[in-house]
Amino acid sequence: MNFWKSIILFLIIFTMTLALLSADENALIGEWEGSIEVPGQELEIVIEFLFEVDQLVGFIDIPLQQAIDLPLKNITIEKSNITFAIKDVPGEPTFNGFLSEDGSTISGEFTQGGSTFTFFLIKKSEQEKLYEAAKLEEKLQAIRAFIDSTMSQWHVAGLSVAVVKDNDILMTEGFGYRDVEKELPVTSKTLFAIGSSSKAFTAFSVGLLVDEGLIDWDTPVIEYMPDFKMYDEFATQEMTPIDLLTHRSGLPRHDLMWYGAYFSREEMYDRLRYLEPNKPFRYTFQYQNLMYMTAGLMVGRLTNSTWEDVVHDRIFVPLGMNNSNFSVDASQNSDDFSLPYQVDENDEIAKMDFMNISAVGPAGSINSCADDMVQWVRMFLNKGKVDDTQIMLEATVENLITPHMFIGGESSSEELTYRAYGLGWFILTYRGHPYVQHGGNIDGFTALVNLLPDDNLGVVILTNQNNSSYTSTASYYIIDQLLDLEPVDWHGRNLGQKETLAEIEKVSETIERVEGTNPSHDLEDYVGVYENPGYGTIQIERNDKELYMVYHSFASPLEHWHYDIFKPTEGLPAKSNILLEFHTNLQGDIFRLTAPFESSVSPIVFEKLPPEKMSDPVYLLQFAGTYKLAEIKVSVELNKSGLLMLTYPGQPAYELHPYADNKFHIGDLENYYVKFHIDKKSVTGMSFIQPNGIINAERVEESE
Repeated sequence: MNFWKSIILFLIIFTMTLALLSADENALIGEWEGSIEVPGQELEIVIEFLFEVDQLVGFIDIPLQQAIDLPLKNITIEKSNITFAIKDVPGEPTFNGFLSEDGSTISGEFTQGGSTFTFFLIKKSEQEKLYEAAKLEEKLQAIRAFIDSTMSQWHVAGLSVAVVKDNDILMTEGFGYRDVEKELPVTSKTLFAIGSSSKAFTAFSVGLLVDEGLIDWDTPVIEYMPDFKMYDEFATQEMTPIDLLTHRSGLPRHDLMWYGAYFSREEMYDRLRYLEPNKPFRYTFQYQNLMYMTAGLMVGRLTNSTWEDVVHDRIFVPLGMNNSNFSVDASQNSDDFSLPYQVDENDEIAKMDFMNISAVGPAGSINSCADDMVQWVRMFLNKGKVDDTQIMLEATVENLITPHMFIGGESSSEELTYRAYGLGWFILTYRGHPYVQHGGNIDGFTALVNLLPDDNLGVVILTNQNNSSYTSTASYYIIDQLLDLEPVDWHGRNLGQKETLAEIEKVSETIERVEGTNPSHDLEDYVGVYENPGYGTIQIERNDKELYMVYHSFASPLEHWHYDIFKPTEGLPAKSNILLEFHTNLQGDIFRLTAPFESSVSPIVFEKLPPEKMSDPVYLLQFAGTYKLAEIKVSVELNKSGLLMLTYPGQPAYELHPYADNKFHIGDLENYYVKFHIDKKSVTGMSFIQPNGIINAERVEESE
């Protein structure tokens, strides 16, 4: 049905409805605009009277207070005298007015809490409504034309748009393709990964538990999770739910700890204690995904369920977000999902692999569509209300979008000012308008969710392009259109910046190579498993004449760069210009490697692990026995815990910690080792390796 046919049908229904009303009620039906004269300003209001289910009903909007569709009660009209009140608002706010003879204005007194002010309303004519509807449709057509004409220049395969204004859904539409090869179009139900836009859902889930009294914003997390532990003890003891959600933990991103990893959520949580901070706790804003994962884990534990269950049951269900899910695997089982894409080196659209980040899900694993996301932003603009149900206290919703942490640095443009972070939302201003937003990026997808609370406007852009800045370009254009702002050429400006950044990224950041050097050891000596308690393991293998690394889900050949430094040549490690440095100890062994996985702290240290057999009690048993060192007898025993114990006369027993093949570190003595010698599969002796030399001991029978 086209726009004008819809208007004609509306007028027919409207005329039939009027026939059921009295003459006085007929005069009241319609939309009224005006203001209340409060001290120092005019408080703008919009009131609409309707006929629903055989009775007269009304709703009021107060834009300055971000109040939309507040229901009216006690509506009475007798001749020209009109009375009505705002329902469920303290102070019994009541209007007592007089309808003018021509039925075009209402004026009178507004009372609330014992105070009285004058008010004045003007009725909007049907012609004005038709004009406004046509003007709105013109803006929507301009938005569609803008997207159709610009998305190809950004090499965006497909996107969906959701727009809500004054509680009315204006758009939920798809553009381009969700599958380029098959030419499957994007629809309003097409699923996209929304990445870090999920953080607002996690903060909301915490807020729900605050409303229930299960969580207090300012109570330390350790009181809810006694096993919570950070690298910094002060942060361990003082970290609160608000700290988790405002990126002020003192930790830098440490993304390569979790990205592509096979750790469970609990395993990542347990590894937090090993991640080095680079700033004091609460000192500065540093975006941090693992703190949001921790907040989600806390929500799950306190409800004896999971973060996913809480978000699904208490957000998705009441909002009718029936298509949304928490895993790209679930998306691929649906009938309408988008594939992930990137722009390759030839400026062509190329398909990517899906990245499953379910383990760190509260930081960014939600997948959704335009139809669902429009309900999410509408609920926020309605201050936590869905239809007649308040799913979150207004004060809690307000707290989520209130600045809690200042963000330093200069703004990217003069139109965007005052940068801060709330709880799951960035807070700033757009061309003087209060502006709340959060983007999301994960392999092959970029999203941007925008709220302008004072303007009752919400805009969502979902794309299937990796790390795209088109989401902000499209969002700003839509905002300009719907707020009647002089359009900024965001398309031209951002496209130019994108090309400049692309040129900068072509410049290698790898340190200068020293030519003519060789590794200090045979390649076989570098082979092994290296472990960091926070980041996990890096496995170094020998592949013909080169080394090969495996870290999490990433694998790459290693090119010798210089000395004992090697460079990955494939995948994420190569794109990140990461260099691995191998280290030699006093004994000449390759015993660790370091990798700059987090640039704001010291290189991450991975210690070389001994072969697996060195932890096998059956294998270790062969070393048990007596060894003669000059005239001194030293004994080695295997205890009940499966550890070798070294006893030297006159000294305490020392644990022998596996270090390398048949080599052990002696207790906590730095640079003291023993190495067992095996000849024809039997142990013949051992060597004490000390900083000042090596002493050999022969194995002897107990009777000797």
